[in-house]
Amino acid sequence: MHEEPHEPQPVLHPALATEASDVVDVTERTPEVSSAVETSEPARKPRVIALLNQKGGVGKTTSTVNLGAAFARYGQRVLLVDLDPQSNLSLHFGVESGPEQRTIRDLLLDPTCRIEDAVQTARPGLDFIPAVTELALVEGELAQQEGMQTVLRSKLEPVYGNYDVVLLDCPPSLGVLSVNALTVADEVFVPMQAHYLPLRGLEKLLQTVHLISQGLNPTIRVTGILLCMHDGSSSHARAVIGEIESQLAQFRGMDVPWSTATVLDPPVRRNIKLAEAPSFGLTIFDYAPKCPGADDYRRIAEQLLIGWGLPHGSFDGAAVGGNDSDAAVPKKRKATKRAKRGVKAARGETAKSTKPTGSSKSASKSAKKSAKKSAKKSAKISAKSAKAASKITKRASATKAVTKVATKSVKRAQVTLSKAAKANAAKVARAARAVKVAKAAHTSNMAKLAKVARSSKPARSVKASKPAKAAKMAKPTKRPVRRSLRSGGLSL
Repeated sequence: MHEEPHEPQPVLHPALATEASDVVDVTERTPEVSSAVETSEPARKPRVIALLNQKGGVGKTTSTVNLGAAFARYGQRVLLVDLDPQSNLSLHFGVESGPEQRTIRDLLLDPTCRIEDAVQTARPGLDFIPAVTELALVEGELAQQEGMQTVLRSKLEPVYGNYDVVLLDCPPSLGVLSVNALTVADEVFVPMQAHYLPLRGLEKLLQTVHLISQGLNPTIRVTGILLCMHDGSSSHARAVIGEIESQLAQFRGMDVPWSTATVLDPPVRRNIKLAEAPSFGLTIFDYAPKCPGADDYRRIAEQLLIGWGLPHGSFDGAAVGGNDSDAAVPKKRKATKRAKRGVKAARGETAKSTKPTGSSKSASKSAKKSAKKSAKKSAKISAKSAKAASKITKRASATKAVTKVATKSVKRAQVTLSKAAKANAAKVARAARAVKVAKAAHTSNMAKLAKVARSSKPARSVKASKPAKAAKMAKPTKRPVRRSLRSGGLSL
């Protein structure tokens, strides 16, 4: 179990940020363990990751569900915790909590509620704790309790030995629920879109994590920027990614929680299948395992497991390279092979039965009769086929005649069209000449009118009009000025 340190812990050096989880393991194996969860060996603390962004609709729940599903298919034991009052995580699994089902609200407010009562199993190796809309009122109720920032940590610690990865789906705010998630988490992933406004909000989120690291959770680190709904063909998206990377590079080696943060690769491409999967109560690996979104989340999960040093085998075959139709192909092939073998066996039996023997003269006579009947039938069939062939030849000759007539009509039409085109070209040329003559007459008339105007107007007015015309031409056109992408730096 994890206990609050009696003395402030030193902030980890950025170079050792990747080993933050190992440091936490050492500090957590020393305290006493309750008799209810006491084992022969101390339980290893899982990787606890909070997916947090104060902006809504950026892909937090989608990333939590599909990353958790990818970890489970790699053989990890995963727990997802829904801290969002919208409770969309449960809908991704097609589960709606009933009145008797314990939720994260009961876990946070009821001291007698155990975590085992609230956990539900979505898939093998993938558990989750659902949420309800009443969770929005929890913040006011938690404010009346002592140690309100550490309630979630005390509830999760008894089951640390049952899981390898714990993902926390945080609400789109920086309230008490998000603070509880940051207090228990080892790492923070920031799901966001490569747009200008989410870039400006990233600075406030990092400031909040910095405040948590100074008191409640000294070992917390922001390790990944997860780009969702990404459009790689957009120049604006590329500019925002470059700005994020340049800003993060300025803090390499500094004593801040995001000194080792990177942009996770690959970015999750915009894909309609990711939006459709929750309506069927499925993860993206169950709904469309071959779509770009499934491939992106699988690759991100694989790279994270490699970076963490967690053991992982091959990805579950049900999600990569196959669906139901692909799995049915080898069955069909086996069936056809069996049918061919049956046909060959039947032919061999008929051949054996037709061999003459001395004791079966009656069988040979019946065979001769059947052969005569079959010969008559074949003759009738050949006569019918000959008649059909003659009909086909007659139809073919008729179609040849029709095609000849059609070709002649096409040639005639082409000739008439060429003549009409020549006539139209001549008319166009005449019209062009008439236009030229009219333009010449217009220019001559305009010149005459200009001479008359000059003779009637005084010289001063002519001189005064020229600067006015020049001033009108010199007026600059107003264009919108694009604001710089820079957010002023990720200052504290």
